[in-house]
Amino acid sequence: MGNTEQDAMWIERSLETLPSVPVPAALEMRILGDFDRVASRRGAGLAGLLARLRDTVWPEAPLWRPAAVLAAALVIGVTAGVLVPLEDEMSEGSEQTASITLDTPPAFELGETS
Repeated sequence: MGNTEQDAMWIERSLETLPSVPVPAALEMRILGDFDRVASRRGAGLAGLLARLRDTVWPEAPLWRPAAVLAAALVIGVTAGVLVPLEDEMSEGSEQTASITLDTPPAFELGETS
């Protein structure tokens, strides 16, 4: 394909000539603080596992919020299931069938005039 050794040397020289950009101290402290927060949460065993699960569902929320939303969804679902009538009860024993005239082929004979 190409000279990979020469390409590698060219890339290395190009990267050496680029100026470095200093990282602001506030950003560095924020990154390190976030790392310490995550590391301390992971070491808590079952409590850490539950905290990570909670943060997956709703990040940085208190535990009651996801539980309250789940409970509200459950109540809405059960209420809808109870209040919406079943299809069998709506028909009240009468069988309803839909017939579409396009389902049957037309009946005609040759030589028939309208």
